Amino acid sequence: MKGFLYAVFAAIVACTIGVPPVLRFAVDKEVRLDPQSLVDFYLRPFIPTAYSIDKRTNTDASVKLTSYQFKNCASPSNEQFVLSSLTLGPDPLSFPGPLTVAFNGQIKDTVDAPLKASVYLRKKVGDTWIKIPCIGNIGSCTYDDLCSFLDSVTCPGSFVSAGIPCKCPFKGGSYTLPTASFDVETALFPAGDYRGQANLTVNNDLITCIELNVTFE
Repeated sequence: MKGFLYAVFAAIVACTIGVPPVLRFAVDKEVRLDPQSLVDFYLRPFIPTAYSIDKRTNTDASVKLTSYQFKNCASPSNEQFVLSSLTLGPDPLSFPGPLTVAFNGQIKDTVDAPLKASVYLRKKVGDTWIKIPCIGNIGSCTYDDLCSFLDSVTCPGSFVSAGIPCKCPFKGGSYTLPTASFDVETALFPAGDYRGQANLTVNNDLITCIELNVTFE
């Protein structure tokens, strides 16, 4: 579940596609990234072979993360996972470049299938939040069977070392990722405000909601 949290952040910084004010590259809409490729994309943002650079934009320019905020948005009486802290570095954080992530959280009770994940990504254009659509499993997507989806995924070494589960069932307990480093190879997004939200449900009951807001300049 912690890996899914990081996927939310990485999706915000790497998946700004499909809407003209946000577009950085073109995508073959018939291609869907398999689970392992999707996790690799989230944990080390790169341009998959199914994507091609949009030459109308300048992808060589770097951007800096100037602010970020997160919040738990599920009802306290129902939420099974609570994120207590999230730290991103270095400061200032620029892309392309290294990214460090550290967090603390608690899973109150064991969570298992059927586990459904819904990710919502938006970019602010003027006074309006524009939804970034789901293309090839990237963007504002729904994963109906997250447990099966994760079965074919190799857990990142930093998560394994910290004893953080990446597959179902997610056992109850407190988990800490001291610091994990990732190389972000390219800046695929323009400056602006972004909002991401991840909802996890079991049998239509919302058990986790995490919202992340970031600003790039």
